[in-house]
Amino acid sequence: MDRKLILKMVQNCLKQYNEDGDSITLNSKTFEEIYNKIIATKKEEDDLHDIVNDVVYGYITDSPYF
Repeated sequence: MDRKLILKMVQNCLKQYNEDGDSITLNSKTFEEIYNKIIATKKEEDDLHDIVNDVVYGYITDSPYF
């Protein structure tokens, strides 16, 4: 899966929550965690947009399921 596409989706989603989307970069540890969670969830579900929104929401709210 294209890491740059997912990074852009994550950054845009963070901006929706009034977070600094540019604080997460392609090589950051935070992005690596988010990316791995998205990939693991993608195997179970089909809609990438919904998966990214759910994972970013879990990240922002510090959910134990993140």
